Amino acid sequence: MNGLSEKKRASRKIIRYFRWLVKAFFLLIFTLPIAYFATAPPLPVYSLINGGLNQQPLLTLPYGESVCSLLLFSYDNIGPGAWLICPSGGLQVLLTGKVATSLFLPTIIAIILFLIPIFFLGNVFCGWACPLGTVIDAFDKFVEWFLPNLNMKRENRTERRKEKKIAEHDVCPTCPFGKLLAKINVTLANGVLVTALVGSAFFQFPVFCALCPIGIMTKGMFHLKSWTSITGRMMPILIELAAIPVIAIIASLWEKRYWCRRICPVGASLNLAGAFGSLLKPAVKADKCIMKGCPETCEDYHLDYCGVCRQVDQKRCERFCPQGIALLEGDSLVGCTKCFECYVVCEHDAMEIKLFGTPDAVLWFKRLRAKLKRQSEKNLC
Repeated sequence: MNGLSEKKRASRKIIRYFRWLVKAFFLLIFTLPIAYFATAPPLPVYSLINGGLNQQPLLTLPYGESVCSLLLFSYDNIGPGAWLICPSGGLQVLLTGKVATSLFLPTIIAIILFLIPIFFLGNVFCGWACPLGTVIDAFDKFVEWFLPNLNMKRENRTERRKEKKIAEHDVCPTCPFGKLLAKINVTLANGVLVTALVGSAFFQFPVFCALCPIGIMTKGMFHLKSWTSITGRMMPILIELAAIPVIAIIASLWEKRYWCRRICPVGASLNLAGAFGSLLKPAVKADKCIMKGCPETCEDYHLDYCGVCRQVDQKRCERFCPQGIALLEGDSLVGCTKCFECYVVCEHDAMEIKLFGTPDAVLWFKRLRAKLKRQSEKNLC
């Protein structure tokens, strides 16, 4: 079976190396004291075990910055107009009803600025910039390289979940929304997002920001202000909360990128926005994919080897996809983070990256309209 030349494979791997360099760059920006961090105001760090907020702080740390508030200027010139605000955190803050009138419009503008590349490219933040996502991806690689037995169990578990999802498509054959919901991959993360937004409006403080592992990991401003709303004291940091990002990372022992795919409301909000993106869409070339048939370029079809290549390949594009997207079954790309691992690992040149593609939101609408039309015609009969 003919495949990619070594030169082509090497050139494609450049995409992977470049992405990890970008991820490392953003991880440094979000987590380390670069440039103006040396003059950042210190924050007290407390421990619930060691007397809580009524005792002296264990230590002090300078401000950090997270996805919820990426400074564009300096620490003495901060405000929503100077931030790029993640949709999840920004909407929570707006729903508290405590945003000053003068900052209301700048906050909305800051959210829109964050979403502009997402609307065009899809959810690139989770695959290229999220600091927690970078650590989780590194942990996944560690499991893949050094814990092969555990990784095999994890992959088998993911495959069973895919098969179960496909089977669930026909659970409600007469329901107009049954297949649609299965197709767009409604997960716990959507529920967490809705709960966080409703809770923020009800309790009048950004609920999820208080527990957000990205904010905790980077001492993000919204995380700290959320705790200010709860405690009434100036932005305390509770050292026990460090367990939350640790849990988010080790959850990948159960399934690759488990936190990002199943729970994170930030990812859920960006997936919804990314559903309108039409650029850089990975697609399977059926005429070259060995999992979809026997390509014309195959030199082994006349021998007794037919089918062996499929057993060796085992859907590499899907196995290496950190989001677990069933590409060969035409799964929705709404969760695609544009890591392009599917394109890099395919050894048969059966993956392509289309510059323009149909947005997932348009596909959802077409499926829903077709479903409703069939249902209407069935009722008339």
